[in-house]
Amino acid sequence: MGSRDGTPWLNDEYLIVGELWLRRGRAVGISDPEVKEIAALVGRSPASISRRVGNFAGTDRPGTGLKPITGEPLEIWTSIRDNRAVLEDAVIQARARMTLLANGLVVNQVRGTSIHIVAPELPSVEPVAVVTEATARESEQVEAGLREQFRVWHDKKGERLRGISIKTPTSTLRVDLYDQVTKALIEVKARADRDYLRFAIGQLYDYRRYLDFEVDLAILVPSRPVDDLMGLLAAARVSAIWREGDAFFDSENGRLTRS
Repeated sequence: MGSRDGTPWLNDEYLIVGELWLRRGRAVGISDPEVKEIAALVGRSPASISRRVGNFAGTDRPGTGLKPITGEPLEIWTSIRDNRAVLEDAVIQARARMTLLANGLVVNQVRGTSIHIVAPELPSVEPVAVVTEATARESEQVEAGLREQFRVWHDKKGERLRGISIKTPTSTLRVDLYDQVTKALIEVKARADRDYLRFAIGQLYDYRRYLDFEVDLAILVPSRPVDDLMGLLAAARVSAIWREGDAFFDSENGRLTRS
């Protein structure tokens, strides 16, 4: 059994297995070297990979395989299946993400840089040691609490949200949250003010340049930014996530909070 057997399949996994099906058809079993390689990559058993190939067979050739795939994976597959160049690029991206997520391996893009998946940070129960202004300490505590509230609300089973640690030659950068389902880097800020949002945009752009795969960018704040600042985020192609009551909402019509 693979380490991720029993957990929901990610769209990246569907793409990798779908490309295998498209290229080699149904004639791949649990002993096939490529099936074993994919199983090791995504953290699942070879039998799980082989069954998923059967699902793709049932999708593309009804009556010849297992139960067809449905939902968002089907939408993505049907939109990309017949464009081999786009599919190949998507699979390269998917493999890079799964290498980092499933196996905890290092992804190197910039010389002297290493990247690791880590657990999301939890709020500290100890006083935060800050040698600057009191507002810095307060911000850290607000951000830690907001991050944990979002994690509990959006990832009750602890299966989709992670952190990313990026060790550069001069420092270690910490991405607050990475959503494996939406492929979004999420920076948490204590306030939805201009200075906080501008700083977060810069942080997200800095994180993204170290990754070997495409990601979306989002900022998690306690309340919805005013329209002018929503315009700033839209111009920077960064999404907003905010809290309203006991729920969270986003600027992408629920794509980042309801999917």
